Amino acid sequence: MTLLGRPALRDALVARPLTIAEEGGGKRTAPVRAVAGIDELPDPPGLVILTVKSYDTAAALPDLRRLVDAGATVLTLQNGVGNEEALVAALGAAAVRSGAFTISVSAPEPGCVVRHTPKGGFGFAPVAAEDLAPLTARFAATGLPVVTARSYRVLKWSKLLLNLLANAQSALLDLPPAALFADPRLFAIERRAFLEARAATRAAGIGLTDLPAYPVRALAAAMALPAPLARRLLAARVGGGRGGKMPSLWNDLSAGKGRGEAPWYNGAVVALGARVGVPTPVNAALARLLAAVVADPAAWAPFRGHPERLLRELAAPAAPPLA
Repeated sequence: MTLLGRPALRDALVARPLTIAEEGGGKRTAPVRAVAGIDELPDPPGLVILTVKSYDTAAALPDLRRLVDAGATVLTLQNGVGNEEALVAALGAAAVRSGAFTISVSAPEPGCVVRHTPKGGFGFAPVAAEDLAPLTARFAATGLPVVTARSYRVLKWSKLLLNLLANAQSALLDLPPAALFADPRLFAIERRAFLEARAATRAAGIGLTDLPAYPVRALAAAMALPAPLARRLLAARVGGGRGGKMPSLWNDLSAGKGRGEAPWYNGAVVALGARVGVPTPVNAALARLLAAVVADPAAWAPFRGHPERLLRELAAPAAPPLA
């Protein structure tokens, strides 16, 4: 296996093995060949695993085209909705594979990965009616659970429902997921955004599938319960779903990247809702606020640790009262 990464990552892995640390303690190392550009690859790969953020997909396409022309297929394990479509448009459906990964990890420094949750695995689904057996066999050899879904839309929208939870609000408020589920007002926002997404997928005929360690269908059923009962059922589950890791949208804000994945998260819900005639005002407001904060970091300060400010924004005419 060869890892293509930024020069700092390449240099770190040339100097020492990859370190994989467990959040609760313990670590192991694994030697990994690393390069900083595809011209450094000793041989053309048969499979490329794409894990860049969704906002980096477009920039990766020129290299991916060269690799596909040399015989590679591209497996996207990216979060968010829209990457498969972008890859198919650029590379052709025959070259694209769709997957999801449900272990929460982070990379605090080049050459080090921290695993935050003990359970999880891989999900795969066909993009163009391809045979998934070779792909599932390859990843089953890791010893991690592997499941399949009937279509990549089912797979990626099921994963998106997980990624929506305690993500946009956590980023805007600079609060951990557990704090959102401890506050009935903030949980009401989480529930409303989730139910908007579920209503849009249902109207679009997109079903759900369970993923390793994450019973997505049971989650959707729980969210449809009255809010107080849903909050009691889900608080511990969602709070522990990421371990001690803050969510991805917060990571981009705190790093000052000037970019964020909200267009592929809440924004994807808004786009689907518009296509199928389902209102998505809470997701639209969250996407709008995140875009403003990404564009102007000074706009983050009024929201950090101030739920009342966010609640006022969501009570504006553009977002009807929360049920």
